[in-house]
Amino acid sequence: MKKKELEQTLVLIKPDALKNSLTGYVLSQLSEFHSGLRFAGTKVVSVTTMLAEEHYAEHRGKIFYPSLIEYIRGRLHYPDEPHKQRVIAIVYQGPNAVGKVREIAGPTNPHNARQEKPGCIRSLGTIVPLTNDKGEVIGERMDNLIHASATPAEAEHEIKLWFRPSDIPPSMRAFAVQQSAEEHFYYKDSR
Repeated sequence: MKKKELEQTLVLIKPDALKNSLTGYVLSQLSEFHSGLRFAGTKVVSVTTMLAEEHYAEHRGKIFYPSLIEYIRGRLHYPDEPHKQRVIAIVYQGPNAVGKVREIAGPTNPHNARQEKPGCIRSLGTIVPLTNDKGEVIGERMDNLIHASATPAEAEHEIKLWFRPSDIPPSMRAFAVQQSAEEHFYYKDSR
């Protein structure tokens, strides 16, 4: 397989998609028939605080950050059902994997997605107002159904964050497995 065919990207099917029974829709939109991409790895993950914080590190300090962490952990959509607090993590592989997935996903903001690309996955998402203790709206959180890596470099970092080397068959691995004790892979197990 040529290196160009090994471009990979990470997709997370988020708790709002799971809650609204949109998993099948998301998978069908991203299927090999529509995208020309194949699965390199997939798993169901109960997202730890550490994993959520590392995945969304660039948003630390923003008004929506605490809500974002609770959102990806499934605590907002399944507050009383911890066994359902999870995401589906998928590594897609193929030529231009990042670009193809982002095209099918649509704009990050669901309102923009509905206007700019009706019918894309994220057009089915919602914007949730965030309020302070007084009930005043102080910001918003985008429940946009899926995460899709923005660049090949981001995809590599995120795949290493969410997947162990053993989660992806050797013939499907696009990145070298590091054997040092300090940094084998980034995957975080601890709560």
